[in-house]
Amino acid sequence: MKLRRLLPLTAFAAAVVFSAAALAPASAAARPLAGYAGSPFAGTAQHTDVAGGHTPSVAGPLVNATSRNWAGYAITSLSTPAATFTHVHASWTQRPITCPASDAWAVFWVGFDGWTNGTVEQGGSSARCVNGTPLYQLWWEMFPTNAIQPALTINAGDSVAADVAYDPATGKFTIKLDDATQHTSFSTTQTCAANLVCSRTSAEWIIEAPGRFGTGDFFPLANYGRALMGNTVGTDDAGHGGSMTASSTWQRTMIQEQDATTTYATTEHASRNGQNFAVTWAHQ
Repeated sequence: MKLRRLLPLTAFAAAVVFSAAALAPASAAARPLAGYAGSPFAGTAQHTDVAGGHTPSVAGPLVNATSRNWAGYAITSLSTPAATFTHVHASWTQRPITCPASDAWAVFWVGFDGWTNGTVEQGGSSARCVNGTPLYQLWWEMFPTNAIQPALTINAGDSVAADVAYDPATGKFTIKLDDATQHTSFSTTQTCAANLVCSRTSAEWIIEAPGRFGTGDFFPLANYGRALMGNTVGTDDAGHGGSMTASSTWQRTMIQEQDATTTYATTEHASRNGQNFAVTWAHQ
């Protein structure tokens, strides 16, 4: 398949560099230049779930929670001992964005971890305003080892999919990104950093406002209107698989993106089969 890659961002606010060269991991020094997505527990990206002093309300298999920068769904295992997740997938049509600020940004992704710990293994699409002009890409990240890694250029309206899988035999993660409209794809195989534990205690389908590295702040949230995620499925190592409602051993958390004063995005209830849901932008 035709493959179009980008070098890591070196001065995103000033320019975007396109290249067919291989994608190199971002060094620690490069991380501030690319921004980051990652965990709501990590650095400045903290949500207001239990760790933030707020107790979610529980109604059957569904927990309601809030996050400053995440909207969407997370699942965790209710099994004893808890199962860990081995596969997560979703597809969506990349929403066009408008730019309420010149550097507004929204990322759409699937992955493991981050809801109850400080690592995230993830991949998805990015819609970023560069000097007020929208730029669309596919990307991956092994947070906090690296920052957002651009993989493919895409267009608004493209049909995209993201897939993250863990192979217990090799201990490796495969992050696969597809653009069915342009017939392009990207895949990378990664390992958890030696000084980290990538426990896979949760799986997520998220739309996020990335954090500004080291500032304690977030990029303004680009206006994506109402975004739909479909084919939201996962698998754990206890043999459970399917949509987020497929297993009684999975605790679902519906996440609203808000803080004490502002709602940034709202998450709707998933469809009856658990494979589709929508998130609606509310504020930058």
